[in-house]
Amino acid sequence: MIGFFGGSFDPVHYGHLKIACAIKKELKLKQLFLMPCKTPVHKNKLYFSSRQRLEMLTLACIEFSDLQIDTREIDRQSPSYTIETLKHIQSDYPNEEIFLIIGQDSFDTLTTWKDYQKFSDYVSLVVLPRSSSSQQSNTNTDTYFAQTPLIDISSTQIRSIVSSITPTGKMNSQKLSGLLPKNIIQYIQDL
Repeated sequence: MIGFFGGSFDPVHYGHLKIACAIKKELKLKQLFLMPCKTPVHKNKLYFSSRQRLEMLTLACIEFSDLQIDTREIDRQSPSYTIETLKHIQSDYPNEEIFLIIGQDSFDTLTTWKDYQKFSDYVSLVVLPRSSSSQQSNTNTDTYFAQTPLIDISSTQIRSIVSSITPTGKMNSQKLSGLLPKNIIQYIQDL
């Protein structure tokens, strides 16, 4: 059993990383891949470039060595349609049970995704719910709502801190402490 945790990871943070490790344990997965998308269809423009997001994921996997990176979406030249990715994953792992892990916010818009009804042909869907009360299915897919509690960190919060400059012209990296691994904070400072 293997899992793919997709997202923009703009940037990756402890909320993503600790949840990924917990869901790997909860589902007893032998591998869990963080799968950054290149051009998310349902989001506005990304703050960090594809290269920067991939470099930060690589740094994150130093501390979180139980996790791996799958670059098939970020390497794609066209926008990221999940159904195409699932077909490729299934052909690469024909003898594995495959789980696609998404957040509640993505699940809430799933009916707007291309061919979402066909997802269950390729994977089992795992949703990271915001709360126990939001565990109802709005699709025809086989859906598992994880027990893993969410960590209240958002990429939006981090981007706001990164874009705010102190009077000395530097980013206030102390505000990022506890939100991101130290090597990623340093990476962002050096940009």
